[in-house]
Amino acid sequence: MNVSGKQFAWVLSVFLCVSGSAVAQLDNASILGTVFDSSGAAIPGAKVSIQNMGTSATVEIVTDANGNFVAPVLPVGTYRITVSVSGFKTHIQEGIPLSVADRIKLSIVLTPGEITQEITVQSDAPLVQTASATTGGVVGTQLAEDLPLNGRAIEDLMVLIPGSVVLGGPAINGGSDGRLFQPGLKYLVDGGDSSQIDSDFSYGGYQSAARITRLSVDALDEFRMVTGLGSAEYGQSTGTVVNFISKSGTNEFHGSLFEFFRNEKLDSRNYFNKPPDRKPPFRLNQFGGSLGGRIVRDKLFFFGTYEGVRQRLGVAQVALVFTQAFRDTLAPELQPVAAQMPLPNGPVSQTEPRVAQFSRAVSNELKEDTWTWKIDYLPTSKDRISFRHSGSDSFTKTYFGVSQDQFRPIPSVKHLAKLSYTRTISPRLLNEASLALNRLSPDTRSAGSDAVRNFPQVTFTLGGAVTFGQGGELGTVGPATFDLLTDNTAYQIYDTLSWVKGRHQLKYGTQIVRNQDNKAVLPQRFVYFLNIDGFAANAPFGVQTYGWPRVGMRGTYYAGFVQDDIQVNKSLTINAGLRYQYDTNPTESHGRVANFDPTTGTLDPRGTPMMKMPKTNFGPRFGFAFAPTESKRTVFRGGFGLYFANLNPALPQFIPANLLDVGQNRFLLFPSSGFPFPDISSAVGAQALFAQQRDWQGSYTEQWNFNIQQAVGQTMTLEVGYVGNRGLHLLPSGLGQELNPVNPATGQRRYPSFSTITNELPALNSNYNALQVSFGRRLANRLSFGTHYTWSHSFDENTLTFAPAAQNPDDLRGEYGPADYDVRHNLVFYYSYQLPAAPGLPGWLGEGWQVNGITGMRAGFPVNVVCGCDSRGIGAATGRPNIVPGVSLRPANLDFPSNQVNRNAFSTPAPGTFGNAGRNLLSGPSAYNWDFSLLKSFQVKEHQSLKFRAEMFNIFNTPQFANPVGNLASPAFGGSFATIGTGSGFGSNRQIQFALKYLF
Repeated sequence: MNVSGKQFAWVLSVFLCVSGSAVAQLDNASILGTVFDSSGAAIPGAKVSIQNMGTSATVEIVTDANGNFVAPVLPVGTYRITVSVSGFKTHIQEGIPLSVADRIKLSIVLTPGEITQEITVQSDAPLVQTASATTGGVVGTQLAEDLPLNGRAIEDLMVLIPGSVVLGGPAINGGSDGRLFQPGLKYLVDGGDSSQIDSDFSYGGYQSAARITRLSVDALDEFRMVTGLGSAEYGQSTGTVVNFISKSGTNEFHGSLFEFFRNEKLDSRNYFNKPPDRKPPFRLNQFGGSLGGRIVRDKLFFFGTYEGVRQRLGVAQVALVFTQAFRDTLAPELQPVAAQMPLPNGPVSQTEPRVAQFSRAVSNELKEDTWTWKIDYLPTSKDRISFRHSGSDSFTKTYFGVSQDQFRPIPSVKHLAKLSYTRTISPRLLNEASLALNRLSPDTRSAGSDAVRNFPQVTFTLGGAVTFGQGGELGTVGPATFDLLTDNTAYQIYDTLSWVKGRHQLKYGTQIVRNQDNKAVLPQRFVYFLNIDGFAANAPFGVQTYGWPRVGMRGTYYAGFVQDDIQVNKSLTINAGLRYQYDTNPTESHGRVANFDPTTGTLDPRGTPMMKMPKTNFGPRFGFAFAPTESKRTVFRGGFGLYFANLNPALPQFIPANLLDVGQNRFLLFPSSGFPFPDISSAVGAQALFAQQRDWQGSYTEQWNFNIQQAVGQTMTLEVGYVGNRGLHLLPSGLGQELNPVNPATGQRRYPSFSTITNELPALNSNYNALQVSFGRRLANRLSFGTHYTWSHSFDENTLTFAPAAQNPDDLRGEYGPADYDVRHNLVFYYSYQLPAAPGLPGWLGEGWQVNGITGMRAGFPVNVVCGCDSRGIGAATGRPNIVPGVSLRPANLDFPSNQVNRNAFSTPAPGTFGNAGRNLLSGPSAYNWDFSLLKSFQVKEHQSLKFRAEMFNIFNTPQFANPVGNLASPAFGGSFATIGTGSGFGSNRQIQFALKYLF
């Protein structure tokens, strides 16, 4: 049977719409406007032709009785608008750039004359946004390709958007991807989910160092960050949504070949890598290319990229280890632990003579191959079909400690795919439908050998620094936490109907997402010592075993929305919408769940539904944009909205281990001393449990803002605004609230049959308030730049997932204080300048030079001081100290990085009491960074060029210290022993990179 392109398109449309539907196609945009005559009267019945200048795809519209027109669904690109009507000259406006999710509003004035006469003008996008209250910004291809970008990881360019903190982040407008199961950031590619399925991190996730897990720079057309007041199309996140848009082919053939290179010979030393220690070896090669063009002119287009990464990243490690003299005093059963630690090669600690410093240089490894290929098909003037597949295949080797085989080998594979179809039913009615797939398969092994994987993890101080490898703490022994085999998949179905009705631009959409989270947590053993005295006596604070075979958590998200963007008059636009979300009760593929019931103190019968899911998650959105002057150079914008996060199906992934035939999860406080290593099974006590709150309440934020945009001259924009939000029903840190603490009076737990019971309780709050100021200039006279400053304060009740748990599990409100990602001041400045030709030099040498840079400055992140003790006797060493009255928290001999907190300002609480020190009461070191690049373009022949790049990251080699150790029990208290890393996994010492790129 022969099927025409048009018939095929209709069949595909019916299939997609019937199969299900999903959130709006966020990879498209809109152009709207009004046509006037010279007296300001609207012109109805004018013919408006909107043509994509790359593919020649054209939309034909006729203005309504008020002279208005709307093209509601247009792909990213550059457009030509032609307006014609009898009695007036034909108006042609070219070069209108349209970015993802734009709502560009134009005012077109026609001149009397013959229709055969034409007036052509070159155009840019309007300087101010007069059609939407949404805040955020767009980063285009030019910035992504020109600005210095460490590791070519495009997520680092989020720093260009107001409200973003990337140095040590990311954190945006009071949200962070550190809230593991309640996303404060959501990442998309072409409008489809690109997360880790059960979490949403900027980069590889699951400890992988993979950087290009979404799109490479050469595959990126642009990306938009919606940081506040997103329309009802946006969901699944309590905060920012980042949408990366892939390139498409055009009628012209374009491509590139490139290689980026660096090694340690070009870099400075890390601050903590001092002579005579060897400078860590470092090699990086990033290479690849792209090609795009037409298969059939005006009909069928292709685009593809490949990028390879081969990297050995030198790392300076600093830790405290046992001295030989102390090892000689240890009992035989403790010798296997000490034997895994290296001997010190640095000075003995001044406060603890049994430990001394050890430092060394090691190399983390990354091998990554990434690709993107895309096909766009325009079978008729009313149909557009697109398919894109991108992927990443990587292997990571990352050191997490200095003891024997303390590195993780991690293979990881990522696939993202999307099939979409757009049908123009009539000039004012369009339908978009899509299918999307997101699949991630990492194996996060806990150590580099079976011997170490099977040895207990032994830690000597608590408080968080050891677990996450912050240098300067007493080194751990054994594997890292979590030995994981993971295979996660999300299936997504999208459908949106756009309808233009008079002054209303309406969108109706629905969404279905099916998540499958398959994960095995291989068995591990843990031994916790509060201090060195406890270790010397072989008297642990606690011992634990846990692990389970692969379980399959399942969950489905349903969402629907309606959005109405109303052109009230030529000065006022109203954005009104309503979104509804419903999440199904998470299940396990074989029914292996049993929630804990605190009213009976027992487990539910196997397979009983875990939770009662809310059915009232309605998120209204309202915004306005008011441009009171005829010039439309000043606009007032603001609004309010509710934004719900979905319930992550991986949140209850620990519940199957409550069943004794599925997993082992046991914990014992203060076991009898003298047990042998590595077999600790005889010392492990009662079963530990996980519980889910039964009447589940979805996490959400209330967002509001007000800002003023002002065009300055013909190329610049100033924006000043207030941004605020309030988070509700957030989850506590430490993976939950402890339901079964020890009763200090009796020494028994509330539920004596069990040990710890971790309860996922959505009961916490957060708030964020900020003044944001930005000033930018689009490219003109060779120069473009942007700068933004944020003065903000973010508070919460301890919601960062892997932060130390609450000191009092019965008083979560007592944790209220500055959020872990609170940054009071943040300033970013970026620029790009094409240097004029140098007089007296030949063209090949004196022309084609360009300088670019990004400068970032931020205040420090909060520091939480803990006592490393269990003074209350509740079975958790998460207590904070007392503050000594009248003593400064900062030492008189303040020094960065070695002495930042005054130990004498704190004291250990008396037995039976909690400390009175507030959470996050100090700030860590500020960070300053200057990245710079120099580009030289050589013209090979017409449409062909060769670009040479020299890039310098942290050009002034300013040390960017990590937070100081905040654990009073640590001999390293008050000092920073590491520098922060970049988001893409590099250190922050000065690094120099060279590159060649051939463009055609």
